[in-house]
Formats: sequence, structure tokens, C-alpha cells
Amino acid sequence: MGLFDFFKKKKEEENWINIYSPLNGKVIPLEEVPDEAFAGRMIGDGCAIDPNEGSIHAIADAEIDIFETNHAVSFETKDELEMIVHFGIDTVALGGQGFERVGEAGTEVSKGDELVKYDLAYISKNAKSTMTPVIINNMDDVEKLEVVATGDVSVGDLLMRVKLK
Repeated sequence: MGLFDFFKKKKEEENWINIYSPLNGKVIPLEEVPDEAFAGRMIGDGCAIDPNEGSIHAIADAEIDIFETNHAVSFETKDELEMIVHFGIDTVALGGQGFERVGEAGTEVSKGDELVKYDLAYISKNAKSTMTPVIINNMDDVEKLEVVATGDVSVGDLLMRVKLK
């Protein structure tokens, strides 16, 4: 190892953006989500979480928007990485039932901030699925995406790493 290799490695690490788990639950591959748009990566790439009771938290330091029905939250980091956490499948049809907004749309949030509470029992009964995709939307700007978490995760655990072009 040369004298400057340490600095090169540090610089390479700085090019990665860490994405943290927004939920407590089990990480599942995107292709297992029962929705062709997510499973087929038409909206973007990432992974999904089969959630436990709790709430949706910020996955990174970012500006957010919370959908009117509170079932999804979009994020844009200072590096212009665009992401979405979409709680469940066909949950927009619930019209906001089963969700309670905690965060404020159009604001800057920090990783781990609580944004939306959900009633898992109600949503499980009334939606197609509670599997929650965590998607990178602007994949054209991404050089590499690594899903680093497997199995059970808690809010704030490292979920994915993204390297922008």
C-alpha cells in the first residue's frame, strides 16, 4: 500500500451516498413486490421492505414531498439523488386512510426523522400488499447501486449505497 492509497480510498468512499431503512421489517428483492411497475424496475431500482408496525422515516438528509394520501414520500438529496418510499401496493386507493402525516412536505429532513405513521393492520386488510419499495428514481445518474442490507432491518440501518456518475 502506497503512501497516498489511504487518501484515494477515502475519496472513493466520499462518492457514495448512504440510504437508510425507512421502516422496521424484512428486506426483500424488488422482483418479489406484487406490482409489475416496481418488480420490473420501471420506476427505478432499489429494494423493498416487508414492514412491521411503526412509521416511515427519512432515508437520508434530503428535501421531501409527502403525497396527498400520505402513502408515499419522495426525497431529493443535495447531490440530486431522487428517491421514493412507496408504502404498500394500491395504497393510494385508501385515500389516506391508515396513514397519519407527521412530517411537513417541502421541508428539509434529516436521516431518521419520522414522516408518516401507518396502521399496519388496517392497511394489510384493505390494500393489495404492505411490501414497501424503496426506489432510486433517477437511475440514469447512478453509476452503481448496492443493496447492503439483508434480512431484518430497523429504522436507520444502512439499506443501500449509491454512487452517482
